[in-house]
Amino acid sequence: MEMIKIIILRVFVAAVIIGSTHAGLANDTAARVAAGGITFVKSEHIRMLEEVLEVSLSMVRVKYRLLNESDQDIHTTVAFPMPPYRWNSGESMWDMNQRPVTTFKAFVNGRQISNATTIKAIIGGRDVTWRLREIGLSDAEIQVGAGCHVTQTGTIVYDLTQHQKEMVMQLTGEKEACPSWTVASTLFWEQTFPAQKEVVVEHQYAPFVGIGYSAPYQQPHGYVTDIPAVEGETDKNRACLSSSTRKAIDKRIKAFVDGGEKLVYVTLHDVEYVLGTGRNWKGPIGKFTLRITKDSPDQFIALCFQGKPTKVNSNVYEFVQKGFVPQDRLVVYFYTVATKPYYRKAKSE
Repeated sequence: MEMIKIIILRVFVAAVIIGSTHAGLANDTAARVAAGGITFVKSEHIRMLEEVLEVSLSMVRVKYRLLNESDQDIHTTVAFPMPPYRWNSGESMWDMNQRPVTTFKAFVNGRQISNATTIKAIIGGRDVTWRLREIGLSDAEIQVGAGCHVTQTGTIVYDLTQHQKEMVMQLTGEKEACPSWTVASTLFWEQTFPAQKEVVVEHQYAPFVGIGYSAPYQQPHGYVTDIPAVEGETDKNRACLSSSTRKAIDKRIKAFVDGGEKLVYVTLHDVEYVLGTGRNWKGPIGKFTLRITKDSPDQFIALCFQGKPTKVNSNVYEFVQKGFVPQDRLVVYFYTVATKPYYRKAKSE
């Protein structure tokens, strides 16, 4: 039997984040919608009393209780930067997460609200949106990466005029007119925070999920590889994987081997969420709850986060902190041990 090589698919997860900086009445400044897009400035009067963040492989849900502590109503822009993405041909695993988020929903005080979108096209750190508009591309075309598409037979078909193709190639420095810009979009809406009153803001979306797998046990070679690595991290600090969780994963692998299985796989899924923007509110977050839901009781979770979780049930674990100062980002890792790679059906559409 030929040894199976470790397969690591790029971890291209991304998460929607709340841009929690605000301008309004009095002397507050806010996330302003202007020609340059949305910018973020720290709020001086709005405090986050509570945040509940729920993370699973199928959905991310966040609920905020916000209090305007000033004596005046504050009218502001609430903004949510979306995961950046690039055009893709749809031919590789990388392409799974190279597309707009279409599942985002937002609610204020229990009522769903509509939102607007601002976009930027970035090449080499430069905002080239106006250049693309100048050559006749609409915002919709910029968002979907108009320029070329690949047919089922692998043929590249160009969607632009010859002049547009030439201009796109000048901007990108590429020999083809397929778009190589990164699209950065932000959802936003206008919100009033009444003086001395609470406002509850919620949002949810299906996250982009990273995936990788390896086959640590392969008969007749025995134990030949490690569990899937996390991109950019070493074995020593991988996913802050505790020794007890690592031992539990190894024990599960051994149980399959003792049961006579010839191949045992470990599949890694991961979800990222940006927490750092929570520092833009006034003071620390009064109470922060992180709730993680596994696909099944047999999954293992690992994450770099302070505190010890409480087991709510066989699938749900919960962290609770008071006076919470958010870290920059959170990545939750889900490990599955099975006799074949664990491919879950995407629920992002």
